[in-house]
Amino acid sequence: NNSVSRETWISFEDFCICFQNLHVFHKPHTYAYNYQKADFKSTDDQVFYYLFVDSLKPVEILISFSALVRWGDIGATQGEGSDISKGVLMVEHFSWKRVALGQLVLKMHTYATKATMLNLPVGRHVLLFTVSSPIGHHIHLCSMVPCVFGDEDTVMPSLEKESYRFIEQATAILKAIGNVINNFSSKPELSRALKGLELTHCPPGLQGTEIVEEHFKAFSSAFWYLIKHILGNKVPPSYGFAFRSFTLDFKATEVSEDDSVSSEAFSTPFLSTWQNRIPTSEEEAAALKFQAIWRGTYVRKVINGRTPGTKENANVKETLQKLWALIELNFEQCAVILLREMFKSNCKSIEKFPCYEDELSKISFTDYVVTYADQPPNIWFVVFREIFYVPEDMLIVPKMYTSIPSCRLHVIDNDTLEEMPHVFFKVAPRIYPKNKKGYTFMAEAHTGDLYMAAGRWRLRLIGSHSPLPFLSREAVNNFYSTKEIKDYYIPNDKHVMFRYSVKVTASHIATVQVQTSKSNVFVKLQVLDNEEEIVSTTGKGHAVIPAFNFLSNERLSSS
Repeated sequence: NNSVSRETWISFEDFCICFQNLHVFHKPHTYAYNYQKADFKSTDDQVFYYLFVDSLKPVEILISFSALVRWGDIGATQGEGSDISKGVLMVEHFSWKRVALGQLVLKMHTYATKATMLNLPVGRHVLLFTVSSPIGHHIHLCSMVPCVFGDEDTVMPSLEKESYRFIEQATAILKAIGNVINNFSSKPELSRALKGLELTHCPPGLQGTEIVEEHFKAFSSAFWYLIKHILGNKVPPSYGFAFRSFTLDFKATEVSEDDSVSSEAFSTPFLSTWQNRIPTSEEEAAALKFQAIWRGTYVRKVINGRTPGTKENANVKETLQKLWALIELNFEQCAVILLREMFKSNCKSIEKFPCYEDELSKISFTDYVVTYADQPPNIWFVVFREIFYVPEDMLIVPKMYTSIPSCRLHVIDNDTLEEMPHVFFKVAPRIYPKNKKGYTFMAEAHTGDLYMAAGRWRLRLIGSHSPLPFLSREAVNNFYSTKEIKDYYIPNDKHVMFRYSVKVTASHIATVQVQTSKSNVFVKLQVLDNEEEIVSTTGKGHAVIPAFNFLSNERLSSS
């Protein structure tokens, strides 16, 4: 067809032949091209794919989208008024760590096949491909940059790695540190090396005394963390002295001091008579004076360690070179640890690094899988319930994968008994503070009017980095003891449907659910302790308290 639109009705056999021909986009060339494709799929619903690409240079991706919109050998070019739906492809920026979708970067619609070039800037990108076509579709990608294309399970493992820009920045900082160490005893070269290190670890556009001081503190803390990672938590005092000489940071309280300084300045032995004794004002003043003298002596010695040509400087350089030899054994990993620790400081200056943009797509995740048995119609049941502990304040995105049509996930803070908020019936991404009793993750399901066959249910916990929340026990349990009570509601002045006393022989966590035969009845479910409400929930025809810790009667009388 020589029409302008280039869209034609074709048979399915010709359609498949066209797919094979799409593999050739231009004349043979010495460049190596990366091909990714989604094979032909028959669907009348939306289908989702994910594309991951990471590059230190701008990226060009040729996207070919083919849609099969009707069967048959006879057809004609469709006009604006056609009643046949087009195939539609939408490409958007995406992150699992936020609810809203990102910016729309491409939209294609066709009755046959269309191709276009997608241009992406430097950095790491995750794109969501949303496809809809009446009968089937085919997507073909061609790029000079390696990329990963597919479903979540295909793409997400690649996002656990650091981005190329992050590694580039990290290695540049560590190389600058190595340059300082190698020139630590050369006066003119040391000054230039220190300036180069400052320009490397300080992001561009860093202004303001307070934020600069905060950034240097973050760098010093990260460097000390790297030293402890290499040498172990018990760092020899000589390395602590070398660290202070390198950074001139006298505020780092975790750094072990060089005891030789104090022993040289003050040889007076410690007197046991000073223990459990309140000093006089004169003694306090004398102690402050001694501390000032010791600090002055120590500071001068540290400065001598930074000054080329001194005995202290030679000793510091020897110590730093031993440290550098250990760093070089695993250079890239040490570089990543250093910069990652700087990012964990949450210093505002970190946001000015170009590689900070890649953090939105940096994730770590772990899965927990359980099975459920065959279920009869019109049954409510618990699919999953476990307690997880959060080692530190962290962003968590809980996500469940199931074929159950009606299934909902709840997350409860066991310290406050508050439930994490939902957005569109999904647990919203948020920062989970570290607490004492952990968080209970509970999933409930309804079978509806049909019989439900046995299957698998999966919970995926997504975070920005490891470690992720961990189970309160060794393995997941999916066997629950259920007690069901059915009764009739007798109208009364207090509008109380039922009231049961619960005697607890052993402390344990339980889920409490109530359901009415009339689906439009508003219900409030309460758990009372000595007539005081401990927790409650409301619902329409159905209410559930996802998790409540019933204490034994010996500890607390619960009713």
